[in-house]
Amino acid sequence: MIERRPQATGIKHHSPPAGLLRLALVAAVALVLLPGVSALPAIAQKTPADKVIPVPSHDAAMNAAIAKARKSLPEFWSAQATPQPGVTNFSLKVRIVDKNGFEHFWLNNLERNGDKLAGTINNEPNIVKSVKLGQRYTFSESDISDWLFMRGGTMVGNETMRPLLDRMPAADAARYRAMLEKP
Repeated sequence: MIERRPQATGIKHHSPPAGLLRLALVAAVALVLLPGVSALPAIAQKTPADKVIPVPSHDAAMNAAIAKARKSLPEFWSAQATPQPGVTNFSLKVRIVDKNGFEHFWLNNLERNGDKLAGTINNEPNIVKSVKLGQRYTFSESDISDWLFMRGGTMVGNETMRPLLDRMPAADAARYRAMLEKP
C-alpha cells in the first residue's frame, strides 16, 4: 500500500502547502501487495530519506486501521461537503489493482458525483503500473482504505499510519504523532 495525498467529493480542493503536505504524507501509510507482504512508501515526492515499511497483508493492526477508517468515512464526507475555516487538504487512500498486484494510493483533487468518485493520483507507483503520479483516476467507495484532511494545522484521520508508528524510529514516530489531531 502506498500513501498518497487525497481530496474528496464533488468539490475540488487545493493540495496542502508543500512542507506540511510532505510531512503529512511521510506520516501517511500505504500498503503494497508483494508475495504476502505489503510495502508502505510514505510520500509522493521521493527523497533519500523516504523509507518503505513492510507490512504483511494479514497484519491485524493494519487491517483494523483500514476497517476503522472505512467505518468513519461519513466524518470525512461531512467535513469535505461543507469545509469549515482551517479545514483543507482532503485526501482519500484508494486500493488500485492491476496484473502486477495492488497498492494503496493517496488521491487528492477529489470529485464526487453520486456513486462516481474521481481523484488525482498523488504517489509514484511501486507495484501497480497501470497508473502514474498526477493521473485522474475513477474509483468506487469500496476501494477506499483511508482518508485524511488537515484541520487547524493537524491531521485528522490517516488511521493506516498509526500501526506504523511503533515500527519506525522513535524520533520519526514522535514527529508524526505530533501532527495528528488525535494521537
